[in-house]
Amino acid sequence: MTERTPGDRAPETAAGERSPAPRRHGERGDRVCRGLVPNLGLRVVFARVGDTARMSRVLHGLYPTSARLFAEALAAGALLGALQKDENRVNLQLECDGPLGGLFVDADVAGNVRGYVRHPRVSFPGDAALGARAALGGRGFLSVVREVGAGNFYRSAVELEALDLAGDLRRWFAASEQVATALDLAVVPRGDEPLGDVAGLLVQRLPDGDGAAVEEVRARLAAGALARAVAAGASAQDAIRAVVGDGFELLGDLELAYRCGCSQERARVAVSALGREGIADVLAKERQAVITCEFCRSRYVVPEAELRDLARRLAERDGDA
Repeated sequence: MTERTPGDRAPETAAGERSPAPRRHGERGDRVCRGLVPNLGLRVVFARVGDTARMSRVLHGLYPTSARLFAEALAAGALLGALQKDENRVNLQLECDGPLGGLFVDADVAGNVRGYVRHPRVSFPGDAALGARAALGGRGFLSVVREVGAGNFYRSAVELEALDLAGDLRRWFAASEQVATALDLAVVPRGDEPLGDVAGLLVQRLPDGDGAAVEEVRARLAAGALARAVAAGASAQDAIRAVVGDGFELLGDLELAYRCGCSQERARVAVSALGREGIADVLAKERQAVITCEFCRSRYVVPEAELRDLARRLAERDGDA
């Protein structure tokens, strides 16, 4: 049996923006930076995921359009993860009727992300943004599933209307969170590398925060402020300053990395879920179970002896030994 299973900082420019200073040595690398702008009552999260996006492209064998959409989803997942409390996780799910089929990203507040694309071999030549839109098709849903503690989960979803991950995620915040939110995702090519730099920025109004400030940030993002800052080599705080302005106070700066929690033991649990009849079928046909983690492509083999032991334990549990 072969099965895929989840594992367990500058002068003023037009429109009031600030052009970022060049990135300083040692500030490259994927990170999640979060903090506040107290004088405006704003929460800010910035995520850079370029290294992770390029690694994921190789890991999952992603063609250019699939790779771009997954890169955006990794940035979006990192932003959502940074908003979680304690060690709770959050899942970003996209289902669509286009060639991509859908994607899934799992993230947490510690900067851990992982995920997969349903159809990795999607590539539209020409304009990358138009290709990404075409890959989504015409209909679908964007869902966010949040762990809220004690094994409980909360799921909310919106239909795809913008057919753009950033645009539909903004719609999700408006419909589900009802918190004034400005958000953008940027994929910036460098030379022949289409995933040269990938970043996301989220700004939310806190209770009694300045709603007009959020609208100003939305206007700057709509004008391409995030993409320009990233293209100019901005550090996280420089990019925040370029979009939001001065006054940002850092609360956390974490390394972001692609990490999976799959293991041989979780593979055994997945096989156990087949039940006695399922395990008997595997023994009769293949004599071993092969589990491939959808998140990290790790391969686990549960040999015949362990399958028979699992079947015996299930029989004892059911009182049929």
